[in-house]
Order: sequence, then structure tokens, then C-alpha cells
Amino acid sequence: MSISRAVKPVALVLAGVLVSWAVVFHWLGWSALSSESNGACGGRHGPCPEGLPPVLILAFVFTFAGVIGMSFAVGANSRSLGRPWMVSLVVAGLAGGVWTGVLGYEWLRGPHLDVAWEAPRDRPSSARAVGEWMPGPSTLIRARNDGLFAYDTSDGTRRWTVPAPERRSVCAMSRTTPSSIGLVGLGRYEKPCDTVVAVDLSSGRELWTKKINADDSVNRATDARLVGAGDTAVVLEEKAVVGLGLREGAPRWRSPLDRNCQALAVDATPERALVMEQCTGTDGDNTKMRLSALDPRSGARQWRSTLPTESRWEKVFMLSADPIVVYVKEDDDRGTDAVISFDDKGRRQAVIPRLGQEDDLDFEVMQYGYGQPFDARPVFRSVVTNGLFISAVGPADENDPQHVAAFSLKDGRGVWKTSLGGTVAALTQDRSGELGLLAGGDLWRLDPATGEKHDSTPLRGAPLSSVLALHRMQGGRYVIVNSDGAKDTPPVFAIK
Repeated sequence: MSISRAVKPVALVLAGVLVSWAVVFHWLGWSALSSESNGACGGRHGPCPEGLPPVLILAFVFTFAGVIGMSFAVGANSRSLGRPWMVSLVVAGLAGGVWTGVLGYEWLRGPHLDVAWEAPRDRPSSARAVGEWMPGPSTLIRARNDGLFAYDTSDGTRRWTVPAPERRSVCAMSRTTPSSIGLVGLGRYEKPCDTVVAVDLSSGRELWTKKINADDSVNRATDARLVGAGDTAVVLEEKAVVGLGLREGAPRWRSPLDRNCQALAVDATPERALVMEQCTGTDGDNTKMRLSALDPRSGARQWRSTLPTESRWEKVFMLSADPIVVYVKEDDDRGTDAVISFDDKGRRQAVIPRLGQEDDLDFEVMQYGYGQPFDARPVFRSVVTNGLFISAVGPADENDPQHVAAFSLKDGRGVWKTSLGGTVAALTQDRSGELGLLAGGDLWRLDPATGEKHDSTPLRGAPLSSVLALHRMQGGRYVIVNSDGAKDTPPVFAIK
């Protein structure tokens, strides 16, 4: 047999391989472009996912090479194509091309994180997420307007459910869950959040339910109306701050508000309950805001600090209770719009303006308002750690922040700034102290002291909603909580 006669059948195999590579690279490449970049990348669409440009280029190269190669191979073997063993060569080439094509695609795309499990979609589809807790590494609780739903973080199975009573919705959640006890507020449509329920988050058992004299001006889901402080539940009422036994709900103390004052928000540590108030003069003018610290065991006032405001509040967030960090925006467009820190004695320290000379703080994932995701316990793109306030930031002319910056809680000066090359969707701190960020389709790990990037791993095809919470688990696994869990995205899923 001459060399040319031996090469001709091999050409059929190679042509089959090229055709398979073209099909595999087109199928996987365009699918990845659709799922990971909404069908477009590069230029004004943002950076392309890792390894995807060479995949799409090679898809066309293999297409042309496959067509030319197959035409040559068929012509060279035209006299013997009808023989069964010749057909087998073509099939072998096509099959081998699929396997090697997938391997080549994975090599070009590089290391990545895959979805480990997804929880079933929300039903009914009208359910709306209002907050989430992770009291321990094995359980995640996602709160909806119609109740609490606990998931096992190892496989996504539902552990327990606490449904809200008929015609009542979850309208408040505690930031802290001491002794694995979560506090939930319930209210009727456009009515005050007037019922407090304590839930054992390890089992889903309701420990107690208590009606309160709720502030009737707060008639939608909102955060920071109740909190666990040691063994005490601290709750805001219309005319007072009250302390209840965390496990049994028994009244412990009542701290009346001053006349013409309204309690706006509460946060706490086991040693200190912090209450933000707004007070006005008898004529409704001379508006002032102040921060008070109470002993959660007795309700006794520890100190009081006046905030730099002169008009009514527009937004208030309790960002941290230890160290004390709050965000205040007053109604006056020339007034305070800043993150403010305090020491343990209530002395004001740093004032970090939200709108800076170069960058704006962009820690709010969505504008705060009625019907927003996670409105009973908002998700922020910020972390308070080791004397720093770390937040997503970006220039005023950019809609989405692509940088993270740290500011000193002592004097407000900038400490470091790091670019992520894509929109910062989520920011968290794991148990080891490292920062975890989801930005530009990658999961990043940063040193909180310096902003140094430790590593990044692409997250392929993850079903992410527009608002989400990110938790890093042991072993490099992440659990993501979506605001929208009824349609295109699951309520909770894990990646590894």
C-alpha cells in the first residue's frame, strides 16, 4: 500500500475531528457568552469572561478548516466511501473530536467555580425576599414576605419553614441572632409592624409572640426596628424603647422617648444597645438627630451624642454596632450625607462623605424604598473591620462601581483603593478575615488591611439576580442568596 493510499482514510478521521471541534466550540462558546455576559462582551459591554475570546475565534477557524478538510477527504476517498469501515472512520473522528474539543474548551477557559446545588424556585411566584440570616455554617435562613425558609448549606435541602400568619407579612428582622434566636416583625398591609416573634433558628420553633405599640408612621417593611442584645430583645415602639427576654419574651424594662422624639433605628452588641432618634422643637422646627447608648440589661442610658444634622432624615442605616458606624442622609441637599463613626463613649470620629471629590461611596445595592429586595434586612456592599470602613466606590459618572476602597474610622482618610475590572455585585468578609467579592463575573479574595488581591476565580453561568448576598464557607465553597428566586434564578445556591 502506498503512503498516499494510507493517508487518505486518515484524512476522514481528521476532518471529522475538525468538524466536531467547530460544533463544540460554537455550542459552548456562544452558550457561555449568553449566560455569562448577556450575549455581548468587550468594549462598552465590559470585559469578556476568561478564555472566551480565543474559544470563539477558534470556533470559526475550526469551521473553515473542517469544511475544507471534509471536502478534501471526501474527494480523496470518493471511490471507497460506501464501504462500512470508511463510515466508521468518519464516526470515530466525530466522536473523538467531541471529547477532545470539550477538554480543549476547558483548558482555554481555565480554572473556574461551578454551581454545586440549587434550591427549588420560590412558590408562589409572588413571594418576595426581605432578608436573610446565616446563624452558623450549616444553615441559611432566607426570609420572604410570607415567612422564614431554612436551607441546609451542604445540599440546599429545606430544613424547616415558619409561615407568616394569614394577611400578615414579615416587615422587620434583627441584624443579630444571639443564641441562634432570630427576631421577626409582622404587620398587615400598610399597617404598623406591631407583632414581634422570636424563632429558634436551629429548629424553626417559635419561642414567643408579642404585640407592641408600634410606630404607626412606619407602615412598610424596614430594617433596624428590633435587635438581639445578649439575652435581651431590644424593640422600638412609638413612644419608647423596650427590652424583652430574648428566650421567653417577658418585659424587662421600658425607656420612654423624650417628647417630640421618634426612634428611627436600633442596633446592639451584648453590652450596648444603640438607638438613633430624631427630635423636633414644639413648633416642629429645630430638627436634630442623636445617637443614644442604652444598657441592654436595664435600659439605663450610657451616653448620648448629637449628629451633625439640621433637617429631617431621609435615610438612616446602622452599619455596625462594634465599632459604631452609621450612615445618615438628611433631607437638606446641603446637609449631611455621610458615613459617621463613633468611639465607645459616643465621641464622633470620622465623617466620610458619600459623595467624594473623586469617587462616591456606593455601598447601597439598590435605592432604599418601598418594595425593594431585602428591605427588612438590607444587603450592603460594605464591611467594617479592623478600624476601616470598606465599601464599593466609583466615579459619579459611572452607574456601577468597579472599585473597592477603605477609609479610616479614626479620621476618614482613604487608606487603599483596588480596581476589580467589573461591577462589584457583593462584598463580604469570611471567618478568616479575608474579603470576598463578586465582581465582573469573578470571585475575588482581598486583604482587608491593604486591598491586595490574593486570587480570583471565574464564576461560570451562575444564576445571579440583581441583588444578592454572598457567604464564604469552609473548603472554598460559597453560598449565594438571591433576591429573586421565582423565575430565572433560584432563591439559594452554592458554588465550589
